[in-house]
Amino acid sequence: VSTILVFSLVIMKLSLVIFCSLGAVLGAPSGTQTDSGSSLGSMAASGAAGVLVGLVMAPSPDCKDVGIDRTLCAVLYDKEKCERSNNYLSILPGAQGVLPLINLHTRGLRANDAESLIVRDRCKLELWDKRDGLEKGSPPDLVIDRTPWWNVLGDKHVDELDDDYEEMNEAISAYRCTCRESMWG
Repeated sequence: VSTILVFSLVIMKLSLVIFCSLGAVLGAPSGTQTDSGSSLGSMAASGAAGVLVGLVMAPSPDCKDVGIDRTLCAVLYDKEKCERSNNYLSILPGAQGVLPLINLHTRGLRANDAESLIVRDRCKLELWDKRDGLEKGSPPDLVIDRTPWWNVLGDKHVDELDDDYEEMNEAISAYRCTCRESMWG
């Protein structure tokens, strides 16, 4: 995946060089210039170059940018940075379950696939790496608890499980998510 990203950035930068060169050529003095001293071709090339610079310089969205619906407890994502174009699992408050080994659905998350997640404020996500951990009552392998009343940090955004909780990266097989009501009603 990172090779594709690097290749895309190289292509964008090459396109930027081409558009800048095109703008310089089209912006050269000619008999069709207006009184303001710029040609239509030069303005178009400059605009296209500006768009490309914006695409190259703009940061890629992360989990904080994606956010979480207030009706959910947590969301597990198949790709880093909570990329919604791939598989993900939206978990409602009070839900628990085991992720399937094979999923025939187009939007289903499979066991051992989660790479990023979001846990909503006032919610607790418990995760097991063994499929039968939840059923047997084993202690969770990871707990992300946002339920304490003193939690002022809001939602928990984990862009890469590999960085924050390495032992659970692509290792989640079962989950349970609970939420508390607001203290203020």
